[in-house]
Amino acid sequence: MSEKIIEILDREELKVASLTKRIISMTVDDFLISFLIVIAFYDQFKMVKSYEEMIILTDKLFFFIFLAYTLYHWLFIALYGKTLGKMIVKIRCIDVNTLDNPSLFKALIRSIVRNFDEMFFYLGMLYAVVDPLNRAFHDLISGCVVIEEKE
Repeated sequence: MSEKIIEILDREELKVASLTKRIISMTVDDFLISFLIVIAFYDQFKMVKSYEEMIILTDKLFFFIFLAYTLYHWLFIALYGKTLGKMIVKIRCIDVNTLDNPSLFKALIRSIVRNFDEMFFYLGMLYAVVDPLNRAFHDLISGCVVIEEKE
C-alpha cells in the first residue's frame, strides 16, 4: 500500500514531511495547548505546592485537557490541513485518497488516536521511524500522510 501512495505523491510532486519537522510541529502544538490550559485554569494551578498536588490537579482536569487537545487537532486539521505548529514548519496533513484536507470524520479519528498515542508515551508515533511515508499510527489509522507545503 505504501508503494501506491508513494507513486501518487511522486506523480503529484508532493514530498513527505521529514521526521524533524513533524517533531518540531508536535512540540510547538503541545506547548501551545499546555499554555492555554494553564491560562484557563490558572487559579487552580497557582494553588499547587507539590508534585503530588500537580498530579492530582491534572488528573482532575483530564477531561478538559483531552477535550482541548482533541478539538485543537481536529478542527485545525479538518479546516486547514495543518495546526499552528505545522504552519510554522510548512507541512500539512492530507487524506491519501483525495490529496486534500482530511474530512471532519477522518480528522476526528486522527485527533483521538493521536491523543491516546501521547498518553502512552508517544508509542504510536514511533511507527513513523520505520514507515517509508513517516506516518505515525494516527496517520495510518485515519488514512492520512503529512507532506511538505508547496512553495
